[in-house]
Amino acid sequence: MKKPSVTVLLVTYNHINTFEKAIQSVLSQKTTFPVTIIILDDASTDGTVELINKYKNLENVKCILREKNAGGTTNIYEGLKLVNTKYFATLETDDYWCDENKLQTQVDILEKHPECSFCAHNTLVKYAGSSKTRYYIKDVPDKIFKFPPEEIKRRYYIEPHPSSRLYRTECLNLEEIKNPVIATYDVATNFYFLTKGNLYYLNKVMSVYNCSGSGVYSGVSSYRQRYKTASVILQLNKEFGFKYNRLLSRFFSTRLNLNFLTYLRLRYSKNPENLDKMYDCILENYEKKYLNNRDKKPVCYLSLPLSKKSSLVLELRREKDRA
Repeated sequence: MKKPSVTVLLVTYNHINTFEKAIQSVLSQKTTFPVTIIILDDASTDGTVELINKYKNLENVKCILREKNAGGTTNIYEGLKLVNTKYFATLETDDYWCDENKLQTQVDILEKHPECSFCAHNTLVKYAGSSKTRYYIKDVPDKIFKFPPEEIKRRYYIEPHPSSRLYRTECLNLEEIKNPVIATYDVATNFYFLTKGNLYYLNKVMSVYNCSGSGVYSGVSSYRQRYKTASVILQLNKEFGFKYNRLLSRFFSTRLNLNFLTYLRLRYSKNPENLDKMYDCILENYEKKYLNNRDKKPVCYLSLPLSKKSSLVLELRREKDRA
């Protein structure tokens, strides 16, 4: 049996204010096995590279510094090709780990549960300029999630934050993946690894997600966020030849708030060619209706509490000038 070892892909782009906290959270891990750190910088322009150079001579650190920006998908995908350890994790350097035993805990779990393709835990969400925090996943105890889920409900299916996941490397087959997004985008990667084995979820906070409001995802409008995630779900559906359409049509419909009849049409259509056209048409219509004149980050939010567990959120935004 191959001895446990871990590669951590540190993904960075213009993270000068957060990079060192992220890498220190990895270097401070207490483990009984070797940990290799591969820093993937996507042509930062804010001084992040100067910080990276402080660590480039460490024995267990390797630096990949791009001269031209390639985008997050390519940056991570090329990094995945360098992984040759039994397990690997990814950490974007605007986030960080907050438990020095995180890797050891997760490796111990995966060593005991060979049927699991990855292990994840809860994450604390922090908001820039605010003392507000929340748990990324609520009210889910320690549990092994199997695929396919019995129902598309949180008790059967969850999407832990990427900073919380430790993957079994042998379950990732880059040669079979047609679209690099499947191996690099959080929603798609979560689903892909579930098709390879079970997920062991640990209800313990061991990472922090900094919701800065200026990231690739958090820095755009909620409409653009929904559109982007739905687009990835469609790419995931196509990757598997619509084999899991009954599951993914629910995810897709939920992201775009589609009406029930539209969801049923997607779910029960059996012709892949028709499905492809239906999905593309829905995305095109959504883009025309919600993005062309509204794709701007809100000027402000107004949250009105309705109960202890729910609230109504109003967004104030400027529309783009009409042609």
